[in-house]
Amino acid sequence: MSKLLRWAATTIFLALLGLAVLERQDLSPTSQPLFNEMVEFHGPLKVGQSFVASRSGLCRVALLLARKGRTNRSPVVFHLREGAEATADLATATISASHLEDVTTMVRRPYVYQSFSFPPIPDSVEKTFYFWVESPQSPADDPLLARYQAGNVYPEGTMSIDDAAISGDLAFKVYYAKGFPDNATLLLERLVEHRPFPWNSKAFYVAIFVVYLMLFADLMHKL
Repeated sequence: MSKLLRWAATTIFLALLGLAVLERQDLSPTSQPLFNEMVEFHGPLKVGQSFVASRSGLCRVALLLARKGRTNRSPVVFHLREGAEATADLATATISASHLEDVTTMVRRPYVYQSFSFPPIPDSVEKTFYFWVESPQSPADDPLLARYQAGNVYPEGTMSIDDAAISGDLAFKVYYAKGFPDNATLLLERLVEHRPFPWNSKAFYVAIFVVYLMLFADLMHKL
């Protein structure tokens, strides 16, 4: 009986550890990851994008922003509204341009997403939102950059420059306040996407996880 209890305790511990890790996974079910162009923004210029939230609890938007050199440390201001026609901000957030990727140096961590976080919006699911970024203190000779993909690659939304729609979509990721159930479901969806049998079955990965827990628990018990 004592061996069975130790085995059960070890298995439960590993399962809880796995749940804790999954709880913190940085998964985004709404995104447009492609980019082949960069657009400059500075002073009064602003760059924006509309999108449709796929879940409730919208709480963060991440963009591929950059700067030319290390001198620009101006504030970068993010605005979020419910649709491009809305006149009031739902949320704002500010970061320093010093945190952005520097495209002029070879020693860098390229394509770094910069996140703008705000309190969760509980009823965001299936609603259209519009965000834009601006840097009023950035001079024209030291602008900031936003990566985007030319063409209509994200049909649910539209990119804009100074509120004028253009043919393109910003590279962005949208995040939602969620716990283990949503993260586990999303992770399984990513694992089975575009895979042949049996790797296209969620049950396959669940079975692997269970077998792994049992084998590891048995190994720990024998040590």
